[in-house]
Order: sequence, then C-alpha cells, then structure tokens
Amino acid sequence: MPFSFFRNHSQQQIEDLLLAHADALADGSVDLDTLLEQYTTLTASQVEGLLLLAERISSVLTEVKPSDTFVSQLRYELSHAGLPEDLGFWMRLRHLSPRTQLAAASIGGATLAGVVLIASRPLWEMVGIRRNRRTAIA
Repeated sequence: MPFSFFRNHSQQQIEDLLLAHADALADGSVDLDTLLEQYTTLTASQVEGLLLLAERISSVLTEVKPSDTFVSQLRYELSHAGLPEDLGFWMRLRHLSPRTQLAAASIGGATLAGVVLIASRPLWEMVGIRRNRRTAIA
C-alpha cells in the first residue's frame, strides 16, 4: 500500500500547489494569487519559500534542443534496446515490419520454387527417357 494514505491533507495540498506552480512556470503564466485561491487551507507564508525557490530555478534553466544526430542515435538505441545481439534468423524476421516480412516471404517462396524446379528437372528427364524406351520397345 502506498504511503500517500498516511500523508496529511495539507501536505498533499502543498504538493498539488507546487505541481500547479511548476506547470504555470513552464507555460510562462504565473499568477500566485490565483494559484493560492484554489488551495484555501494554505497560506502564502507556508509555501512562499518553496515557490520562490521554484521561480529562481526556472529563471536559471535554459531550454536545450538536442542535435539531429543525437535524436536519430537515441531513436535507434531505443528501438533496438530490447533485442539481444545474437537473435536467430526467425526472431530477427519477426521484429521486422509486416511489409518487410511479406517481401521476405515472397522472395523466399520464389527462391524455394526455383530450387524445387531445378532439382526436379533431372527427375522429369528420367521419366521422359523411360516413356521413350517404353514406346520404342512396344
């Protein structure tokens, strides 16, 4: 059972107020009076230090945009994170997209049909030779 059951009501309201304040800081629309009106049991003196600290931290932090190389490398790492390196052929095939699986199955089927035709050619030639001998004997 989580410990939130044992928290008192004012502690939970302080956490909710700080969360709402952080969201307002991220949006750039901080109005402290409006936030405090939503939480009637709290006074400004109870949370003033925490809100001031949050605002100071927000003013110091700058937005950072990652490079395209980093984004593509991270995407690759995350998409292959759950796959072990020594996957067998069938496991690797299962992790491909359905379109790629269909293409692989088509190529594999065509290859198999070609091999079967090539391998059965001598058999058909033998059957043809025997037919010719039977007709020649009769």
